[in-house]
Amino acid sequence: MKGSQKKYRPIPQLPYCCVPAILQWILYRRKLDIYDQILIGAELGLRVPEGFLKYFDNEKIRLFSLGAKEYGTQILEEDYSISRLFRNYGIPLSISEELHFEDVYDLEAFLVEKVREENVDIIVRFNNSIFNKGSGVGHFGLIVGVQRGIVMIGDPEPPFFKNVTLEELLFFVSNEIDGVKRGFYLVFGNK
Repeated sequence: MKGSQKKYRPIPQLPYCCVPAILQWILYRRKLDIYDQILIGAELGLRVPEGFLKYFDNEKIRLFSLGAKEYGTQILEEDYSISRLFRNYGIPLSISEELHFEDVYDLEAFLVEKVREENVDIIVRFNNSIFNKGSGVGHFGLIVGVQRGIVMIGDPEPPFFKNVTLEELLFFVSNEIDGVKRGFYLVFGNK
């Protein structure tokens, strides 16, 4: 895909660490200190199944994980929000509230405009069954480019760059799959 496109360095995610990995992509692109996924995950309330604890040496993650019924980060809770992570670590970025779109034309206009802005990264929170073709869960990616109705998503699970149609993307952020409405976040550099 040519045209409007941001350059990101793919960084694969640790188990249940799509949010920390995507934040690493953003930090790396912006030439900011890059924190490891375990530290970021601990700050974002990461919970993993007990069988995965051997990969995580952070006591916060161990504590959060014991007895957890849902896995991944808890970014929708204020104590574990991305904006709080940015503040606590002095990272000169801010993040918008989650944005939602009802039609393809509004979504396309938004993505085309924002992908061109150098000081903006577009995160998408979606149901990953778009790529796994089965039951899916919440997942994080980056909008890397958009051209003629096709959106390139940067995904911390290989292959790292995947194309979807605007219609598919709108469906996979909707609540029609699992009852959870998902959407988009804008990350801005602070001046």
